[in-house]
Amino acid sequence: MEEKSLFLIAVFDDETQKTLAGYYDVLRRNGFTGSQTKDIPYHITLGNRDTACEEQLINKMDNICAETNSIKIMMSHIGLFGLNVLFIAPNMNTELLTLQRLLFFPEYTSGCHHWAAHATLLIDEPDKILKALPDAAGCFKPFEARIVKVALYEFFPIRFIKEFILSASAPR
Repeated sequence: MEEKSLFLIAVFDDETQKTLAGYYDVLRRNGFTGSQTKDIPYHITLGNRDTACEEQLINKMDNICAETNSIKIMMSHIGLFGLNVLFIAPNMNTELLTLQRLLFFPEYTSGCHHWAAHATLLIDEPDKILKALPDAAGCFKPFEARIVKVALYEFFPIRFIKEFILSASAPR
């Protein structure tokens, strides 16, 4: 039995959601569905913590997100984690790296923590990922995206806890 964890995810604006859904639709129309979690918005996972940290994370996120502007990033390339995950990734920028570090450093420094910003399109068996790769590469064009909120989830099963609007994303 897997242990539950809390995950903080950087959620994209509606336009970026539509763009990423369009890339997934190309894959789906070509027979690829994958095993990625489908009941949450497209996002960049910022990190995870133990479930005992829920209240602490909520308080920390309230403060950080209230002082953080929405973040523009250029989704510039597709990539793979091994042969099981196909994703779209941004060029890293200071704002996204700062948000991730504000939420997870210095507390989250046990051992060597590696973080790669990405939005997952497809998780599947290697042979299916290799077959899907030309479809994804053939239709992909770099685009500007915007991160407008951070959400807190518990996995698995999925439990939505709270979302935090980045200050510049809030209605004025």
